[in-house]
Amino acid sequence: MSALSSIPLSSIPLSLYVHTPWCKRKCPYCDFNSHEIRGTIPQEDYLLALSADLHRELQRPEVAGREINNIFIGGGTPSALDAHLLSDWVRKTADTAPLAKDAEITMEANPESVEGTALKLLRDAGVNRLSIGAQSFSDTLLHKIGRIHDGGAALKAFEVARDAAFDNINIDIMFGLPEQTLKQSMSDIDRAIEIAPEHISFYQLTLEPNTLFHAKPPTLPGEDTIAEMEQSAI
Repeated sequence: MSALSSIPLSSIPLSLYVHTPWCKRKCPYCDFNSHEIRGTIPQEDYLLALSADLHRELQRPEVAGREINNIFIGGGTPSALDAHLLSDWVRKTADTAPLAKDAEITMEANPESVEGTALKLLRDAGVNRLSIGAQSFSDTLLHKIGRIHDGGAALKAFEVARDAAFDNINIDIMFGLPEQTLKQSMSDIDRAIEIAPEHISFYQLTLEPNTLFHAKPPTLPGEDTIAEMEQSAI
């Protein structure tokens, strides 16, 4: 018997990931299960299906009776969904699932879909952490990676989140972007530190199979420059 097999399941933290498969635009580097919104999306049916699936999962012997320590609502772009529908789903989930008293509920949001009233609805429903996909504050670099927001929108999204009473915010920043210089990378990090989020996710652009960037690779910085970006940021 292995050491792991002797650990009671009840002592292992339990988390829930909820996927939202829609975006306003598919980024050329993205290999996640996400699809551009074209017309009306069946978001109400999808959230009902998520609830039914969660109910089934909670009945499994490995899960039954265990508290959920955190929920991560990712995508795609969860903030692109109707805030009333999503906040209602979060509230019902919090009422029915065995959440820990101090459970962290995170939602991803892209700057172009951040709106104050919507965030307040979600905050009131129980979402207590926001992860904003800024990626960069450079309009030039954002354009090169196919993002539909600009640097100003990323900064505004952070302000709106603070105004909506979010006191736990993550900012996503990418490095190794097409033709990015070390100076540009450090500028993004400096700007992120300046606005003082509770967490910064700093990760390298990679060219994943089945993406536009893999089929038509952009010109990326050299390996030494990318390594220097990472070390300098740390």
